[in-house]
Amino acid sequence: MRRLTLTRDTVGTVARGHPWVYRDGVRGSAPVGEPVLLVDEKNKSVAWGLFDKGPIAVRVLGREPMTIEAVLRTRLVAAERRRTLVGGDTDCYRLCNGEGDGLGGLVVDRYADVGVVRLYSAAWEPHLGAIVDALRPRFTTLYRRYGVTIVDDREGGDTLTGPEPADGVIVREHGMRMLARVKTGQKTGLFLDQRENRRSIREWAKGRTVVNLFAYNGGFSLAAALGGARRVVSVDIAPAAIEDAKENFRLNGLDPGAHGFEATDAFAWAGGRAELVICDPPSLAHGKEADGAARKAYRDLNKHASELATELFATSSCTARLSWDRWEEAVREGVKGGWAWMARAGEPPDHPVCIGHPEGRYLKFALLGRTA
Repeated sequence: MRRLTLTRDTVGTVARGHPWVYRDGVRGSAPVGEPVLLVDEKNKSVAWGLFDKGPIAVRVLGREPMTIEAVLRTRLVAAERRRTLVGGDTDCYRLCNGEGDGLGGLVVDRYADVGVVRLYSAAWEPHLGAIVDALRPRFTTLYRRYGVTIVDDREGGDTLTGPEPADGVIVREHGMRMLARVKTGQKTGLFLDQRENRRSIREWAKGRTVVNLFAYNGGFSLAAALGGARRVVSVDIAPAAIEDAKENFRLNGLDPGAHGFEATDAFAWAGGRAELVICDPPSLAHGKEADGAARKAYRDLNKHASELATELFATSSCTARLSWDRWEEAVREGVKGGWAWMARAGEPPDHPVCIGHPEGRYLKFALLGRTA
């Protein structure tokens, strides 16, 4: 195995479990995807991983070298053990969460019998066959989604093994039936990381009027309606997403005509107030210099959305570049006085975060209650 020397400042970071080695943290290079041994300046082994392209030079896979087949097999078996933490009557969840499962850059989501693979690291491209071999026994169909610029720089996807999947796969989440667009939907089909927060909304919405901003295909809206909300209004700029939201209502025996669905800009929507308002926008931070702009964007959005809420306000962020503290500060500045934090949540159990990789924490969700 080719040896690459870590800089003195990087050795400690890698030894403490960080799964990335940046380009300026290592001397030497290798073909993309080649396993490499990382050593200190005394040629002592520190870790091993796959050489990558872009700002991350090496995806660290552990201390003691293994074959790619062995590391995939052992890490996927370990990841499957948390299935019991996902909850009952659920067949859509994340099987492999990249760095959180010791397989940095590799994401695998389950939608019933369909597995959706997404590579966030070009280092895995030469090992796609080994990935398929490791996953094949677990799924009827394996489908790869593209859309990661540094890896594939294209849209769409390909069937890796098994019959061609339907674009719309019907899955269950805590008993809710939902349509997952595995070929064309956001991420790999659904925002699986909000599963437990949707279950919470189902409890909080009982007897209330609800507005769901940035509704996508209506996951939060469906949860609210099934939880006994008097009326739910779903707002999203994409007409196709709104149509899927209506279909999700039908799949669960709910009449879309009893609720509201609006294909319009949620940032500017002012169609009325509700007792519970849900605000789950797309990422508002892009690039390393976006921190200040993101804080302002979240502050302004939370000001607008919270003014629509008469009782409860559920707000969220998927922006990794904005820390919990900075996001809470933006929310606090936006809603101003008259509110109290009632609940907070981060990533669910099927989205584990490597303890040595704080950058892996991204999801922020909170419920606020009006006090004045």
